[in-house]
Amino acid sequence: MAAMNRVTANIIVLCCTVLIAVAGCGTTCRCCRSESTSIASAPERVAIDGREYTLSASAWRDFQPVAPPNGQPLIVMLKVSAADASSLPADLLLDHVWVLNGKGQWSVKPESSSPSEAAIRGGPKWGPGIKVDVVARLRQGKQTFLVRAAGVDIKRTD
Repeated sequence: MAAMNRVTANIIVLCCTVLIAVAGCGTTCRCCRSESTSIASAPERVAIDGREYTLSASAWRDFQPVAPPNGQPLIVMLKVSAADASSLPADLLLDHVWVLNGKGQWSVKPESSSPSEAAIRGGPKWGPGIKVDVVARLRQGKQTFLVRAAGVDIKRTD
């Protein structure tokens, strides 16, 4: 009888472990979020060392006569600004950018690590005339921060 209770207890523990693993640990647990989920929910303002920063972005595709008939790939210019309009810390770097279009995502390293002005080129041929979210990963020392520019219009140049 004791052996039967031990087997039953082991089965119950195994079932509970499986249920916890399948259910995950909830939305507040960082280990359960995929990278794309945390990128899509990046804040539009980020605090670093007590100062707030925002990201602005402009995006376009070139359709000038020298461009291919279906236009050039997406180009995005980015700029990180301090809310108090002061200069950015010298050790603050921009090391990665994501452009989100619904479930579509373009991930790229910027041409420059300067957050005061950076460019990414050669993107997908989305738009023009649609809105995307642009997310930048900022790095200061060993810490990283995400900041998002929401609803950026992809414009067209002719």
